[in-house]
Amino acid sequence: MMFSTSLTAMAVTGLLAYGSIPAQPAWVSDYRTALTQSVESQKPVAVFIAHGGDGYAKLVTDGGIGADAAKLLKQSYVCVYVDTDTKSGKDLAGSFGMSKGLVISNKSGTVQALRHEGAVSPTDLATYLERYSQTNTVTTTATNVATPAAPAPVVAAPAPVYAPAFNPYLAPSFGVSSCPNCRR
Repeated sequence: MMFSTSLTAMAVTGLLAYGSIPAQPAWVSDYRTALTQSVESQKPVAVFIAHGGDGYAKLVTDGGIGADAAKLLKQSYVCVYVDTDTKSGKDLAGSFGMSKGLVISNKSGTVQALRHEGAVSPTDLATYLERYSQTNTVTTTATNVATPAAPAPVVAAPAPVYAPAFNPYLAPSFGVSSCPNCRR
């Protein structure tokens, strides 16, 4: 029993030493705390908006956050995960105006440098993280990416039915007069 525990510990230590398991960044769930850390550390904020306990990994397609992106996040960003399954997460996602996506802000947290709605590919994530980790000043949103949504189904509205403007009264004529009021 002791032999297998020692062997397992050595195997995990060996994997960590060679970098086979990417080191994940520290995730902050409170946005205000993240902004304070961002100002103190002079690092931009990377906000991952998704749902579930590990939604930040599901936000990235094709297997989640890769080793390069994880390294950049850990070294160069204050990382925030907004879980939309929680009430506070839904509220914060609503203030960003999206239910799933990635937002990267400048180092003071006052300007969005990147806004990516929907899932992001590992390649795009690495490109975004590299680009905005080196940006010293961002004054406006530099990149706004929206994942195309499925087109809305076309529903034909029923044709309107109009009532006639007047209802003509046609009375049969029985006799000489044709006036229905006179009845002569």
